[in-house]
Amino acid sequence: MSWMISSDSHIIEPPDLWTGRVPEHLADRAPRVVVEDDGEWWYIDGRKTMSHLGIQTGARFEGDPDKLVTSATFDQVRPAAYDPRAYLEENETDGVWGSVIYPSEGLVMFSVPNTEVVSASMKAYNDWLAEFCSEDPVRLKGLAMVNVDDIDDAVGEFTRVREIGLSGVLITVKPPAWAPFHSPAYDPLWACAQDLDLPISLHTATDRGDPRGGDAAFTLDIKSVPPSVFINKDYQVRQALADLILTGVLERFPRLRVGSVEHELAWIPFFLDQMNYTYTDRPRRGEWYRFREDGVLPSDFWHRNCFASFQEDGNGVRMRDVIGVETLMWGSDYPHTESTFPRSKAIVEEILADVPDDERRAIVCDNAARLYGFPVPA
Repeated sequence: MSWMISSDSHIIEPPDLWTGRVPEHLADRAPRVVVEDDGEWWYIDGRKTMSHLGIQTGARFEGDPDKLVTSATFDQVRPAAYDPRAYLEENETDGVWGSVIYPSEGLVMFSVPNTEVVSASMKAYNDWLAEFCSEDPVRLKGLAMVNVDDIDDAVGEFTRVREIGLSGVLITVKPPAWAPFHSPAYDPLWACAQDLDLPISLHTATDRGDPRGGDAAFTLDIKSVPPSVFINKDYQVRQALADLILTGVLERFPRLRVGSVEHELAWIPFFLDQMNYTYTDRPRRGEWYRFREDGVLPSDFWHRNCFASFQEDGNGVRMRDVIGVETLMWGSDYPHTESTFPRSKAIVEEILADVPDDERRAIVCDNAARLYGFPVPA
């Protein structure tokens, strides 16, 4: 197995990340750590979210799920999860040469309804992440978090994060019902991402807490999440991508790249088939969109504009001819509990055992390198 590029890795935010990085009047509302009886917990705008991750990387391979925990203290977090040099060295032992980096606590920040708090906190995180990746910008590609409640502000942040060296943007996978992605108001955002060559990621667990809903819009309870949430996690991304494709957004912005991250793959063939079937065989209802070019199908825009990052979905890999090898990118999810670390090489070898060498290299390295601007490792 040659060097791999992980298209979905994470950092663990240090407790002082937001200290001094947000406007003074928001200092007590930005993410901060509170010590409680069962560990340390992040609070955002007065709302309890989750504890530190990165304390049991690889523990799932020990075979006893009852020993896995949801709370910790920061001194239990592996230092490589927040130290960039150690991050590179530890991932090298797992066969990973370069990493596309997402947040951890930052993911649940999307669920906080207050626009000002969320936007300011995300900008502060983006500054910290740019500093983290500056350790080795060739091998560490950070993805900015951007709140799209205010489109003009989001466009400005797209531009700013590109200038400070970040390589893509993470936006909510589930916008509020009153602001779906096909709304014309988003057009400046899509145009900006296209012009700046910024891939847009739709990561699991980034549902937007509706800013018009107030406190009632915050429904996260990390200690009582039902298992069905994890099993059906592709629901929101299917809604978002179908909206972007079937309303012509990706036709109007042909160089826009939008991807599914950490939703795995096996749902995609049926999703593509259902989009095509709906477009060709169902009667039109209201203002259903029709593509400008005759014979074009919704699935064509998936293959041209979309990508899918996965961890260990062997079923999806077997259907790669339908999904499109050119859309597939492997990711380790380091250093989360469900990560493939430290067994990534063995897991990838098993999943891709029957995949031809050129397709294997595209999935574990070349596709991510091309999308995010990595040089291809020797």
